Amino acid sequence: MQNSNNNSTPSKKPRRKLDIWNKIAVCILTLFMVGCISVFFILVNVINDPEGMRFSRDGLSTLSNSRIFDDAGNLAFEFGEEIREDITYEQIPQNVIDAFLSIEDSRFFEHSGFDLPRFLAAAVTNLKSGSFSQGGSTLTMQMIDNAFTKNQEEKISNEKGSVSKLDQIKLKIQEIYLSLIAEQTIEKEEIMEYYLNRIWFGSAGSTRGIQKAAKYYFNKDVSELNLPESAFLAGAINAPALYNPLNNRSDSEFDHLAAATERRNTTLDLMLQHGYITQEEHDLAVNTDLALSLNYIPQVSTDANEAYINQVISEAIQLTGQDPAIIPMDIYTALNQDVQGEVDRVMNGEVIPFPNEAFDVGLAITNPQSGEIIAVGPGRRYHEQDVKQDNSINTRQPGSSMKPLLAYCSTFDLLGWATTHTVQDKAKDYWNAGFNLVNSDGRYEGNISLEYALGVSKNTTAAATMIELVDNTGIPYWVDFCKKLGFDDEVAETFNPQFAIGGSNMFASPVQMSSAYSMFANNGVRINSHRIRRIIRRSDNEEINGNTTENELISAQAAWMMSQLLEKVVTGGYYNFNNLLTSTNYPVYAKSGTSDWAEDGLQYGIPSTTIKDEWSIAYTDKISIACWSGYTPEYFSQGWYIDMPTLNEATAFKINDHLLEYMNNSMGFAAIPRPDGVSDYGKGYIKTEFVEQGDSTSHTPAPTPTPEPEQSGDQTDDMTPEVDEAAKSACEGSGGSFTDNACVCPSGTYLNGTACAPIQVEPTPEQPEQPEQPGQPEQPEQPSPEQPEQPEQPENPEQTTPEQPEQPTGFAMTLMNLFMLPMRRFF
Repeated sequence: MQNSNNNSTPSKKPRRKLDIWNKIAVCILTLFMVGCISVFFILVNVINDPEGMRFSRDGLSTLSNSRIFDDAGNLAFEFGEEIREDITYEQIPQNVIDAFLSIEDSRFFEHSGFDLPRFLAAAVTNLKSGSFSQGGSTLTMQMIDNAFTKNQEEKISNEKGSVSKLDQIKLKIQEIYLSLIAEQTIEKEEIMEYYLNRIWFGSAGSTRGIQKAAKYYFNKDVSELNLPESAFLAGAINAPALYNPLNNRSDSEFDHLAAATERRNTTLDLMLQHGYITQEEHDLAVNTDLALSLNYIPQVSTDANEAYINQVISEAIQLTGQDPAIIPMDIYTALNQDVQGEVDRVMNGEVIPFPNEAFDVGLAITNPQSGEIIAVGPGRRYHEQDVKQDNSINTRQPGSSMKPLLAYCSTFDLLGWATTHTVQDKAKDYWNAGFNLVNSDGRYEGNISLEYALGVSKNTTAAATMIELVDNTGIPYWVDFCKKLGFDDEVAETFNPQFAIGGSNMFASPVQMSSAYSMFANNGVRINSHRIRRIIRRSDNEEINGNTTENELISAQAAWMMSQLLEKVVTGGYYNFNNLLTSTNYPVYAKSGTSDWAEDGLQYGIPSTTIKDEWSIAYTDKISIACWSGYTPEYFSQGWYIDMPTLNEATAFKINDHLLEYMNNSMGFAAIPRPDGVSDYGKGYIKTEFVEQGDSTSHTPAPTPTPEPEQSGDQTDDMTPEVDEAAKSACEGSGGSFTDNACVCPSGTYLNGTACAPIQVEPTPEQPEQPEQPGQPEQPEQPSPEQPEQPEQPENPEQTTPEQPEQPTGFAMTLMNLFMLPMRRFF
């Protein structure tokens, strides 16, 4: 019988399989969890980085002030109430707080130091632009940035050479973390206090904080600020210099008042949007004239070191990334208070008389062996200006003072020239401008010595030499050369051969020119110009050294050979104002430079090709000094320019001569020692390495210089260049004499291309008389051609305009136009 019992086990239910969507969800969740854990550990690692930032309330303390010491270690300046005047939160009007919250951090009293929505919005903007320009920072994060982050960036930059994108991200993470910690430690009101007491609003004299800003712009205590004034100050911190309406007094090219008004109105719009003000209050404030609210009261300083101190503050910020007005520092500088005091006397007109009250100067003095700037002359009106215009660091066109730096000094290394090398002064369109380059004396003299070309400052020979050097090395070499000379990168990168005569886009400041020439007294090496020797940050005693980067530009032999030629510029009898620097006690090496207005001055009523800038650059074995003279925008916009009587005052040369004599008393100047590797070569010198190959042109002596520019010195020519028959025929056919491939025109004519043409004297209509300005001191009579008087200047109720120099007319005006180039040119 069959067993009917069924002992089989029951069948298992089939396992349910995940569909594709569930698998995707699990993967995403897993990745999210792994990502969160990874991000957590990364953040912990970044935050706990032993080399990273640490929050300390002491780091926010400003109970001690920064101090600046001179070259002897004496205290020269201590930051005090003249820099910052702190206020409490209770003293700040609600309008001020609301304005800053609207434009800087509208959720300040709601977030805990980090505003995620704002940060994400900034991150999206950064992703679109591919930069980190939008930080999404709260006021708390900005406080941390000023006190800690900038210091850490400077530390990383010193260690690695730059701050990478990864470093920036890590610093931002640490900044956010410290902001969160700060908000647990400090009250919101204290953060607002700290912020408003330390930011710069564009006020003069390196002042910081809203109290100083209120006094500067409106002559008010901060507690008295009204709504439109509060909105203006809140908007100004985005670009303080741009939004300073007082800048209109010295800057005629940009309307700072209009920009400030527009920025103020933007702040008012945001205040309305966030509900801080009503529509009626908004409309009333928007229609308030900002110009009528301004009440600047001039503050006249008597501190001779003022400009130097302000430059030190800027340099300290560049070196450390921190503001010494906020972070306590001890700053040790190269300031020579004795020399700076004498420079200040010069600026005040106590030593050298100025041609008129509008005329201005700017200078800088550098130690060639260290690169240290020991004194600066910011100009005649610096102590009383509402917006400081420092002529020692403002750039102008340096004219022919560029010739030794670019056209000539490298020839001894690159071309093997001797100091007795012969150059050819001839009519030629060197710049492919459609006309021949003209010399300042209007003459072409054929083959002349290099010494003579420098002494009378020939444009043609400098142009030809620069072109030869460029052909030999290429443009990039000279772009780098200009950067190593210390000129601005944006200037150097536009280099072209016209830079050799100070033309085209060549602009430089007295600080830069003084530094550039210092290489001639330092074996061809320029040490980066600087004022600061070292900084000790008092919060952690960290020491930061000044920037003493060395740039080797030419050989020691070339530097010495160039100096021998520049000494002849002073003593060679060329009567070019450099002779005023002659001393019987020590040699002086020097070059002058002058730029003209070309057609740019016509908009101000300035005749074309009249003189704009005059320079005197001089150096000895121990110092290098550069002095600019001319008119600042405030005055040339009124029609002021350097006329011939003013040029003949030679103010810059007299200033340099006085300061050289003054410094020699304590420094004891001597001749620059001759280095090894220089050989005698005829009546000059050549680098020993080129003696064997020689300089085949070194046979033509310099023409004998005479005090009369109309007379030409004797010259001989042992070489026989190919004669340009067409030029010779045109020259002689028009009454000129043709020698050494150059045409010399008789009196009453000038060289027009290759032929002589009569000077056409056009009568100049008499202009209405200009009334004398009150208080104008009498000037000594200068021999000059008869001149009509300048038209009456428009009245300016805010300032007294000195009497404008008269314009030359008739034959004198024609000669002036003839001797200047029809484009911007220099001699």
